[in-house]
Amino acid sequence: MLVQYCTVLMGPEGLSVRWEIDSKTLQSSIFLRPEMFSEYQCSGGVRVFGLQFNHLMDTLQVFASSGHELVLKYPNANMQLECQMNEGGEGSVVNMYAQLDSQEMPIPKDLSDYWQDPSSYFLIPGSLLKETIEDLEWTAIGSNNSTVEVLMQRQPRRLSFTAQAAGSLQIDFPVGDLGGFSCAEAEVRFSYKYKNLRTALSNIPQKDATGVNSKVSIDAQGLMKITHMVNLQHIMDQEGFLGQAAYTESQVDISRTGIVSFMMVAEEEGADGTH
Repeated sequence: MLVQYCTVLMGPEGLSVRWEIDSKTLQSSIFLRPEMFSEYQCSGGVRVFGLQFNHLMDTLQVFASSGHELVLKYPNANMQLECQMNEGGEGSVVNMYAQLDSQEMPIPKDLSDYWQDPSSYFLIPGSLLKETIEDLEWTAIGSNNSTVEVLMQRQPRRLSFTAQAAGSLQIDFPVGDLGGFSCAEAEVRFSYKYKNLRTALSNIPQKDATGVNSKVSIDAQGLMKITHMVNLQHIMDQEGFLGQAAYTESQVDISRTGIVSFMMVAEEEGADGTH
């Protein structure tokens, strides 16, 4: 079985975890600022190391289920990432430990280095994107190469996702649900693999995706960047100030917001002009 690794960067500006699929057509990352932690210490510059992706995810899932504070330390004496959690009160403390082997990893080449202006973008509640990609799933049944066409139109303002494989389905987004919209051309139209879009849009780190707002940008060549801004205060108290409504970027408290990003490459245009 192929082992997938992610790259962890720990530095004074925060903690970042980066991952990409083997074809390098999809990259993802999560970034947490030092303000996210009750205590954050990092000296000696940026530390870069690799971890087995499934080991990291499984470990974090186990620790997250307890609801107690998790302490991460790197490196220990064996160059491992050490996870520690204390549960219970006085006289009944339970200590949980995990040690993950690391390995040397280069910083992955960032697809954003290939970004070309002019670019277009729209701002939208993450829950709406999650619902849309799940509604399009039936069109991809039985097909490994199904695609979704993303259309942005300047006048009249329009945003739609269209999937065609086992079936055909077009979803037009209500313009009033968009917190921002900018189309660089009269029309911007590119297609993307359904499985890549599903990875980027359905795995939002909240069950109902409330408190998550998303910015989707598309450059001149179709390179797409999806940025989910996760209101961590909403996760803790379930009373997010953003709720389901559209938002503007000025409303987001960056110091309390986790940044989850995806970059994906558009499908190549065929000889008939289709993607």
